[in-house]
Amino acid sequence: MNIDVLEFENLKKAMPTKKEEGWKYTSLTEFKEIAWKIVSTTDQSTLSHDQMQQISMHLPAEFYNLVFVNGKLNKTLSDELSSQIEITSVDESDLNFNADHVEKNILKFAQANLSKKIKISLTPHQVLEKPLHIVFVENSSEYQFISEKVNIHVGKSAQATILTQSLSLNEKSVGGLSLHLNLSVDESAVVKLIQVQNENLNSYHFAQTEVQLSSNVQFLSFVMTLGGHLIRNYFHLELLGHGADVGVYGLNALNDVQHSDHYTFIQHKTGGNESRQLYKSVLSDGSHSVFRGRVRIEKNAQKANSEQLNNNLLLTREAQADSIPQLEIYADDVKAGHGSTVGQLNKEEIFYFLSRGINQYQAVKMLSFGFAKALIFKFENQVLQDWMLKILNKKLDGMIKND
Repeated sequence: MNIDVLEFENLKKAMPTKKEEGWKYTSLTEFKEIAWKIVSTTDQSTLSHDQMQQISMHLPAEFYNLVFVNGKLNKTLSDELSSQIEITSVDESDLNFNADHVEKNILKFAQANLSKKIKISLTPHQVLEKPLHIVFVENSSEYQFISEKVNIHVGKSAQATILTQSLSLNEKSVGGLSLHLNLSVDESAVVKLIQVQNENLNSYHFAQTEVQLSSNVQFLSFVMTLGGHLIRNYFHLELLGHGADVGVYGLNALNDVQHSDHYTFIQHKTGGNESRQLYKSVLSDGSHSVFRGRVRIEKNAQKANSEQLNNNLLLTREAQADSIPQLEIYADDVKAGHGSTVGQLNKEEIFYFLSRGINQYQAVKMLSFGFAKALIFKFENQVLQDWMLKILNKKLDGMIKND
């Protein structure tokens, strides 16, 4: 999709402001001031040997790996999955969304950069033997904004674990990424979706994840936000059938002046479904997390059960957490609840560690790690656990300083 520079700048100016309720705690002023490039002036999808090795460290042999560098598939680093994956040009239907969509101006801006889409299809009863790992690598020293669109369809009674991960090769560059992921899941399928955001601390990340679930689906979702200067995650899940069991989890581990804004929308359109939501944050320095959790139970969604919880751990006085739970219930026979906590580490627990010869730095890290890792253990696969714990541990090492 090609547009002129003036139209691109107008789209940028039209992006949300803090006057909008859904963006009350997140400012895009800095983002709008950046002269983002519509098209990269040089082909920076070519990698050096050292860069190939750097990326390879993020590609476990236990996964099916697909690597996109500046929006282009790198066939050397990617596994062959020709029967499941298709890369095609976008069409008009890919650019459609509701006029009242919370992220409509973000999507308009991202679509100005969008030319290709990734389509992944799993046939009915297919069991994906290894997790499918889709890696988006930003490799530019310029102010380059990359837009990605991924459509995934999981057939009836199929089983799959799908991972996305975003990385920066240049730790000092200012880059931008929008990832619009649409996942549709047919009856009785079992799906796990894990999203890891791990760009450098100068980057901007916008994610729009939209999920549609049929009857008797088992669905587990987890987003781990570690990198980025400003991160906005919009997650909309629609329960369209009966008997679905859903867990939606998220973790922020932030330091410096990182700002992460998660907006979740769980929509029970039919009854007899279970949804659980738990988002946690570990915050140090002057970082800021925002969680807006919206649950809507429609009139015909009788016997729906929904739980929502947001827990925040502040390691410094400068760190900040905002929590905005929202329940909209239009049915009579439902169970729904929400809660949130914001607190610091328990001094008695730290004293317990100190009394046993463990220094304060180690105590803080161990307690923070314990607070966070419970979400990772929602996934029973040992390979997945080890992979995520390794990434989390590295982040906490950089966050909790041994001064």
